[in-house]
Amino acid sequence: MWKFLNDPKSSAAATLWAWLDIFFIMISVTCLIVETLPEIKLKVQDTTSLEYLILFTLDTVCVGFFTFDLISRGVTSPDKKAFFMSLMTWLDFLAILPYFVLLFTKESSNSIEILRVLRLARVLRVFKLVRRSKKLLLIAHVMRKSTSELSLLVMVWLMAVVVFGSFLYYAENGKNDKITSILGACWWAVATMSTVGYGDVYPK
Repeated sequence: MWKFLNDPKSSAAATLWAWLDIFFIMISVTCLIVETLPEIKLKVQDTTSLEYLILFTLDTVCVGFFTFDLISRGVTSPDKKAFFMSLMTWLDFLAILPYFVLLFTKESSNSIEILRVLRLARVLRVFKLVRRSKKLLLIAHVMRKSTSELSLLVMVWLMAVVVFGSFLYYAENGKNDKITSILGACWWAVATMSTVGYGDVYPK
């Protein structure tokens, strides 16, 4: 049973289950996106509207599947400790937790910010795709093994940000009202080195 739930290549049924999992993930994420559309957003705030009922039903079916999958993998896991200590297990748990909290929580002025965070947490369901993709798992493994090299890259990048930010500050000091400190100039360096430039801070 454990192999069936975790290894899509173990059998044809396991492959079907994996594709079913991906299908429900895509449906769940689609619902999350659709409910933020301006023409839908106001309608789903009314719990009696058709739009709310459709999205709520789809979300309930998806969460039901995710919950069954998580419990099944927990029950059949040969190593319970490793399963409960796994990052993917906690991501799966946090992906379904907002549904149950929102289900039993009434929206009020005191809880509205908490509810917004919980709604945002539903986007964690996207990370469930990582467990179904060997290539994504490989990328995560490579990044974990390359931590020291990536740290060195970040350090060199930060050194360049500070150096060029300092140069810009002393070159523009008193001439550019948008650059009033080395920290502000460092933002220009960050935007320029990591993107094509944001445009809010620039040398004259």
